[in-house]
Amino acid sequence: MQKLAILALVLAITAAKFVDTHTTLAQINADPFGHVILSAIKAHLLAQTPANEVNMLLNGVGAGIVQDQNDHDHAFELDTTTNNRIVEDLDKEILYHQNQISSNTQLRDDTIEALAVSEEDIRVTISDIANNEATYAREEATRNQQHETFVAKVAAIDDVIDAIDEAAKLIQHLSLGASFAQLKSKYDSLHKKLSDNTSHSALLQPVITALTELATHGVNQKALTKIAQLLSEIRQQLVSEKAAKTDVEERQAAHWAEFSVHLSNEHTRLVERKAQLEVQIQEQKDTIEDAQSWIEFHTLELENSEERLAGQQAWYAVQSEIYETQTAERQAQQEIVDRLQEHISEKLSTTAQFIASRN
Repeated sequence: MQKLAILALVLAITAAKFVDTHTTLAQINADPFGHVILSAIKAHLLAQTPANEVNMLLNGVGAGIVQDQNDHDHAFELDTTTNNRIVEDLDKEILYHQNQISSNTQLRDDTIEALAVSEEDIRVTISDIANNEATYAREEATRNQQHETFVAKVAAIDDVIDAIDEAAKLIQHLSLGASFAQLKSKYDSLHKKLSDNTSHSALLQPVITALTELATHGVNQKALTKIAQLLSEIRQQLVSEKAAKTDVEERQAAHWAEFSVHLSNEHTRLVERKAQLEVQIQEQKDTIEDAQSWIEFHTLELENSEERLAGQQAWYAVQSEIYETQTAERQAQQEIVDRLQEHISEKLSTTAQFIASRN
């Protein structure tokens, strides 16, 4: 609207060449700048200064308008240069942030795919570790049970052998002439021990029967010899049984020792693999997080740069409009000065009368 008003004023002043002096001066007086100039001229006229001083006043005003325009031209030129440099820099910033967003997005997406593979690998590895540990626990429990069974059976065999040895000593004492009555307490204790045995009851039954008959029918050398022979045979069977069980125990222990080493080595390998995958997964997660952070950072920076570019362009548009508006204003002001100089030079009397009569 201001531009249109200034343009209208310029056109009006130009057209004033074809209208009377009073109309032209009235139009100039209606303009704020024209009003100020006319007031200054009025002051000079009231002071009865020479006409050439009025022209000097107008010349000074005109020179000031020209200087202001020159200064404004120079300032606008600097603004334009600065604007072009800032816009170029912002365009580079925008391109940089766009490239960073693109590269970090690609890195994030590629790493997400790699992370999925790593997580599947660690899932399988964890399952393998669980299976390995379950196998170890199961086999160890089996081995412990085997060993406990062996220990219990060997202890039972040793108990029976001890009982057989006690019986052999008893028979030996009787064979050497000791009376049954002297050994009655030992006999009763031994008989109870053999009778209470459950692990080798069938094997010991002949001995129990023979000792019972010995107590019932009395001691004789033939019976003692027969019992001694029976005890020796049973003892040998027990020793053989113990040796066989010991051999089985040693072979089972050797197998477990070898197999447990294999399971332990495999467990170590799997645990190391799991640790490597955990580090790898954490690094991949860190990479994804960092890439996402950079994406967010550069997105914000891109928005910032775009906003600054828009702001810069808006600022320059305002400066351009101000430049054009003020240039048009100065052109209108210069036209006013020129017209006033023309009227003062050519129609001084009429101009003075108008100025004197204005408010």
